[in-house]
Amino acid sequence: MITKDKLNFDELKASEVLPSPKGVALALMNEFKKENLALPELAQIILGDPALAGRIIKLANYINPNKNRPIASVTVDTLILIGIQATQQVVLGFSMVMSNKQGKCNGFNYQKFWSHSVAMACAAQAIGAVVRTAPVAEIFICGLLAEIGQLGLASARPDAYSKLLEQYAEKPLKELLQAESDVFGMNSRDLTAAMMVDWGMPKLFVDAVTFIDDPEASGYKQGSRNRNLIVALQLATQLADLSTAQDHTRTEMLPRIFEICASLNLNAEQIAAIANQAARDWKEWGELFNIKMVPAQDDASCLISLYQTNEAQA
Repeated sequence: MITKDKLNFDELKASEVLPSPKGVALALMNEFKKENLALPELAQIILGDPALAGRIIKLANYINPNKNRPIASVTVDTLILIGIQATQQVVLGFSMVMSNKQGKCNGFNYQKFWSHSVAMACAAQAIGAVVRTAPVAEIFICGLLAEIGQLGLASARPDAYSKLLEQYAEKPLKELLQAESDVFGMNSRDLTAAMMVDWGMPKLFVDAVTFIDDPEASGYKQGSRNRNLIVALQLATQLADLSTAQDHTRTEMLPRIFEICASLNLNAEQIAAIANQAARDWKEWGELFNIKMVPAQDDASCLISLYQTNEAQA
């Protein structure tokens, strides 16, 4: 039996056990807090970390409207293109990945967690390019950090969370979330939202992760920007699950994916294109983050195409 240990976010934050920016990322986060933020200095600090600069350049090229002139460096123009608020989120998100690839929670698969998180970020980015709910760079980071509360519990209470994960390994996510609440007084969704608020992320994204399991509970009107972002993130989760699932379980996941797509007015051709783009980006970002991907045998987009063909013939 796992002993109950009610967590307090302020105490967790003060104890410094939660994932947080380090090194150059921490210096950058301090720069963002300054009233008179100097973009040239910010660009120079980023360039001091070639790995971080490379990832920011990749993201900038994704949203660069002039594809004939690829971005090759981090300059003031690069930061303006991404957006200052988005750049702050990008630095935070990338720091989380690079600083937390391993830890003390034996039952927590760190590589699988980041593989899924990157898949979710890429899916959110691909969806965001079609369903215009938020800047693409920001929705990418929202997808990347949408489940960071799991890492937070693994960092804060490694032994207890390891036992909990083992106990609920074969059970639905809903049951694990309830068990987290029973043991810790908050679940990983709650902790994700609290961490995002503490990092100063917009309420739009905090709401998206808070209501990702139940968009109806958000109270936002169907078709509104806020509701669409929540549903887009929900779809990104499903596509990430599809990409990282065992091959024999994947076909069963497709009806739910198409149900969510319908609420976003996405047709089968669009969702196949989104899945294809997300799959390509997932592999590239995995290499850039040096994360071992956990791909299924078949490409998700191919599976979706096969499903829609079978549905059309039915």
